[in-house]
Amino acid sequence: MELKVINKAFAIDISQSKITAAKGELVVNQGKSTVYVKEVREFNYDNEGIEELIKFLGEYKEGIIEATGIYYFHLHERLTEKGYKVTVINPLHLTEILGKKTDKLDAQRLLVAHMTGVIKGSYIPTGEIKELRELTRYRESLIEKITQVKNEIRKILEFAGYKIQPFDKKERQLLEKLAKGEELSKEEKEELKDRLGRNLNDAEKLALKQLVELLKNLENMVKEVEDMIISKIPQPVIELSKIPGVGLISASTIYAEFGDVSRFSSSKAARAYAGFAPKTKQSGDSESHSGMIRGNKYLRRVLYLVARVARNLEPFNGYYERLIARGKSVKQATCALAGKLVSICYHVIKDGVYKGVVKKSFRVPRGKEVNVKDFDVGDALDSLSP
Repeated sequence: MELKVINKAFAIDISQSKITAAKGELVVNQGKSTVYVKEVREFNYDNEGIEELIKFLGEYKEGIIEATGIYYFHLHERLTEKGYKVTVINPLHLTEILGKKTDKLDAQRLLVAHMTGVIKGSYIPTGEIKELRELTRYRESLIEKITQVKNEIRKILEFAGYKIQPFDKKERQLLEKLAKGEELSKEEKEELKDRLGRNLNDAEKLALKQLVELLKNLENMVKEVEDMIISKIPQPVIELSKIPGVGLISASTIYAEFGDVSRFSSSKAARAYAGFAPKTKQSGDSESHSGMIRGNKYLRRVLYLVARVARNLEPFNGYYERLIARGKSVKQATCALAGKLVSICYHVIKDGVYKGVVKKSFRVPRGKEVNVKDFDVGDALDSLSP
């Protein structure tokens, strides 16, 4: 009986400098399906190697790539531009299904797993969502650097005996003076006498000067990134921004990290993706909940921060206070509210409109007006006014 080829596909394993690709066919023989690996080749991970890879793939237009660090992004983009349908697989999921890695056979294992349908691909955003995600994640990385710099500044001041809050608006001026080595006025010395430390030595002065300059540069960079985010936000972000506790930047992050919500079967699935669904363990007829499912860390963080604001605002403050009254800790109640916000955000993106109570104020970051693409900022602000 002649073998019947029902599918052709490729699988690619990537490292920093090497691409390993396997081509194969799924065939049916006497009612049984079998994957045959036709050919496996290695290529350098550079422009020339990618061109050779494309020639090698030929008529094999569908395949899979393992999401190895940051290395898969460029190749995925190049292959997609050439018309290939590429599925990206989380390596942790692959390990769960097929066991530990075996370097030389990785591409073949990927191929077999893909063609037999035992693994599910990861979502890869495109277009405006991809760019918005890049911007919001870059902003997040800058915020983390700012936190590190602030901690270094605090360490220097505390080591020298200063008991000030160096990033409050008023005492930031004191920090600037200390960084420049300027003498404090008599009024400042009198006002802060119980919180001032010793004179800084030369090493501390130099470190403080450089750290304050770095802090200013990072803050300016964040402002520039935020302005670009605001200039690119689509209508769903405006709808998300109507939710009490959600600002334009947090709305942009939520939208970018959720991406295409049609891939979620329900708001419960969206909550699991965001990391606010409890882990469920079943044994016989008993069921227990322990901790939360690990989700998208960026989405989880922004929604938790949003919940910290929303817990003091209508209509969410009542829900939060009821949880506290039932004995939930502040963190537990805030996480529960964050989970509720996930469901709301999911439906807003899915339906294209926010139908709940609209917050009474709307703030553009830094208070600066920017030119927002595709809609009028003034109209957006007016629609959110009390």
